[in-house]
Amino acid sequence: MENVVAINKDVNIVAYYFKRGTKRLRCFPKKMEWDGKNVIFTEQGLRHPTKKGQRMIHVFDMTDGSADYRLEFDAQALTWTLVYIADQAFSPMDPQYAASNLSAAATA
Repeated sequence: MENVVAINKDVNIVAYYFKRGTKRLRCFPKKMEWDGKNVIFTEQGLRHPTKKGQRMIHVFDMTDGSADYRLEFDAQALTWTLVYIADQAFSPMDPQYAASNLSAAATA
């Protein structure tokens, strides 16, 4: 992946959709509010549960068609975290994250 920008900030997921798996109904984020912007996800990538200490964390890789997003849902605290944005050649970027983007590209 190119242009990975670490965010690690809490976000609001304001819409969900459900998909019937082989055994259960699974929930996926559909729309996110972050930094005054609305992001509507068009496709899902991987979804997997993991643990951080005693907490169950659900990791989602999503895309809006122009950028890829990694989200984490903390099942105990019921909070969503935007971990990073990647491959956002056509997505607007807040200037505060542009410097970290340039330094990450320089080390690659």
